[in-house]
Amino acid sequence: MEDVDLRHAKEHLEELIERARRGEDVRITDRQGGAVRLTPVREPNLFAPRVTDTMEPFVPLKEPRKLGHLKGTIPPPPDDFFDPLTEEELKDWYGEEP
Repeated sequence: MEDVDLRHAKEHLEELIERARRGEDVRITDRQGGAVRLTPVREPNLFAPRVTDTMEPFVPLKEPRKLGHLKGTIPPPPDDFFDPLTEEELKDWYGEEP
Protein backbone atom coordinates (compact mmCIF):
# COMPACT_ATOMS: atom_id res chain seq x y z
CA MET A 1 0.00 0.00 0.00
CA GLU A 2 1.34 3.37 -0.94
CA ASP A 3 0.67 6.53 1.07
CA VAL A 4 0.01 9.58 -1.07
CA ASP A 5 -0.02 13.14 0.23
CA LEU A 6 -3.29 15.04 -0.24
CA ARG A 7 -1.68 17.68 -2.48
CA HIS A 8 -0.24 14.99 -4.74
CA ALA A 9 -3.62 13.23 -4.80
CA LYS A 10 -5.36 16.42 -5.93
CA GLU A 11 -2.95 16.79 -8.84
CA HIS A 12 -2.97 13.11 -9.87
CA LEU A 13 -6.48 11.96 -8.98
CA GLU A 14 -7.20 10.28 -12.31
CA GLU A 15 -4.01 8.24 -12.07
CA LEU A 16 -4.81 7.18 -8.50
CA ILE A 17 -8.34 6.16 -9.48
CA GLU A 18 -6.98 4.02 -12.29
CA ARG A 19 -4.50 2.36 -9.92
CA ALA A 20 -7.31 1.60 -7.46
CA ARG A 21 -9.39 0.07 -10.27
CA ARG A 22 -6.49 -2.26 -11.07
CA GLY A 23 -6.54 -3.48 -7.48
CA GLU A 24 -3.72 -1.48 -5.92
CA ASP A 25 -4.20 -0.14 -2.42
CA VAL A 26 -3.97 3.64 -2.44
CA ARG A 27 -4.12 5.56 0.84
CA ILE A 28 -4.42 9.35 0.83
CA THR A 29 -3.02 11.03 3.94
CA ASP A 30 -3.46 14.53 5.29
CA ARG A 31 -1.18 16.35 7.72
CA GLN A 32 -4.12 17.38 9.87
CA GLY A 33 -4.64 13.82 11.03
CA GLY A 34 -6.54 11.81 8.51
CA ALA A 35 -6.12 8.99 6.07
CA VAL A 36 -8.56 7.50 3.57
CA ARG A 37 -8.29 4.45 1.37
CA LEU A 38 -9.23 4.70 -2.28
CA THR A 39 -11.09 1.56 -3.36
CA PRO A 40 -13.23 0.79 -6.40
CA VAL A 41 -16.97 0.34 -6.00
CA ARG A 42 -18.04 -3.14 -6.96
CA GLU A 43 -21.29 -3.40 -8.87
CA PRO A 44 -23.85 -5.75 -7.29
CA ASN A 45 -24.33 -9.13 -8.89
CA LEU A 46 -27.70 -8.74 -10.61
CA PHE A 47 -28.06 -12.49 -11.02
CA ALA A 48 -27.51 -13.40 -7.35
CA PRO A 49 -30.50 -15.06 -5.71
CA ARG A 50 -32.73 -12.68 -3.81
CA VAL A 51 -34.14 -13.40 -0.37
CA THR A 52 -37.59 -13.92 -1.83
CA ASP A 53 -36.22 -16.52 -4.27
CA THR A 54 -35.05 -18.71 -1.39
CA MET A 55 -38.22 -18.42 0.73
CA GLU A 56 -40.92 -21.06 0.90
CA PRO A 57 -43.95 -20.35 -1.27
CA PHE A 58 -46.95 -18.70 0.39
CA VAL A 59 -49.15 -21.18 2.21
CA PRO A 60 -52.62 -19.95 3.17
CA LEU A 61 -53.93 -20.50 6.69
CA LYS A 62 -56.14 -23.54 7.30
CA GLU A 63 -58.68 -21.39 9.15
CA PRO A 64 -59.14 -17.63 8.86
CA ARG A 65 -57.98 -15.63 11.86
CA LYS A 66 -60.61 -14.42 14.29
CA LEU A 67 -60.34 -10.88 15.60
CA GLY A 68 -60.73 -10.37 19.32
CA HIS A 69 -60.16 -13.97 20.38
CA LEU A 70 -57.92 -12.79 23.25
CA LYS A 71 -60.48 -10.29 24.56
CA GLY A 72 -60.78 -10.60 28.34
CA THR A 73 -57.53 -12.56 28.79
CA ILE A 74 -55.34 -9.45 29.07
CA PRO A 75 -56.40 -7.05 31.84
CA PRO A 76 -56.71 -3.35 30.97
CA PRO A 77 -53.93 -1.03 32.16
CA PRO A 78 -54.37 0.83 35.45
CA ASP A 79 -56.05 4.24 35.33
CA ASP A 80 -52.78 6.13 35.96
CA PHE A 81 -50.85 4.20 33.26
CA PHE A 82 -50.62 7.14 30.84
CA ASP A 83 -49.97 9.80 33.49
CA PRO A 84 -46.58 11.60 33.34
CA LEU A 85 -43.80 10.05 35.43
CA THR A 86 -43.02 11.53 38.82
CA GLU A 87 -39.63 13.07 39.58
CA GLU A 88 -38.57 9.96 41.50
CA GLU A 89 -39.60 7.66 38.61
CA LEU A 90 -37.69 9.84 36.15
CA LYS A 91 -34.55 9.60 38.31
CA ASP A 92 -34.94 5.80 38.42
CA TRP A 93 -35.51 5.70 34.67
CA TYR A 94 -32.40 7.72 33.82
CA GLY A 95 -30.26 6.08 36.52
CA GLU A 96 -29.64 9.20 38.58
CA GLU A 97 -28.91 8.97 42.26
CA PRO A 98 -31.73 10.39 44.50
